[in-house]
Amino acid sequence: MAQLKKFPNINTLEWKSSKSQKWNTVVKTSGAGKVRTLTTWQRPQYTITTAFAYLTPAQYKTLMGFFASIKGGHQPFLWLDPEDYEEKGIRLGVGSDGRWQAMRRMGDYLEPVEYIENVVLYADGQKVGSVRVDKGLITTTATVSPTAIITADYKYYWKVRLSGDEFTAELQYKNIYKSKSMKLVTVR
Repeated sequence: MAQLKKFPNINTLEWKSSKSQKWNTVVKTSGAGKVRTLTTWQRPQYTITTAFAYLTPAQYKTLMGFFASIKGGHQPFLWLDPEDYEEKGIRLGVGSDGRWQAMRRMGDYLEPVEYIENVVLYADGQKVGSVRVDKGLITTTATVSPTAIITADYKYYWKVRLSGDEFTAELQYKNIYKSKSMKLVTVR
């Protein structure tokens, strides 16, 4: 698969952005009223709804070009969410085999993340050198005690696609654009 594109670094999002979570749960109720539930997904699907409060002409052209290059909702891309984008000191396990899956923490819930960068790995609080990352799997060739507590700091991206095929930006005033709301949906 081709390398995923990163969403352009434009930091003028509106404050009224939202993030929703969806599960695919099947509910069956017996004649006696007993309920059985089953979820068919291992992880939730998130929908991020946001808009740009203002865009310069250069930012407007950058966004229009980006959405044209991914063909609307056709190709997924990497989104650096302004609120949920990093983990600091997250515990990944112990040093037993030298491989750890990067995780995103939402309260008590943990889910794996694949696209990370700026990784700093620690064993019992001491920085570990020579770290490699492949699809969220962090490995090291450094000698680490099998009982060491492994923690890490990193920045992560959400793999999303545009929900639908449309992105709209409008000219508000001379050289000031504003976008309409756009929805991004996580994909696996």
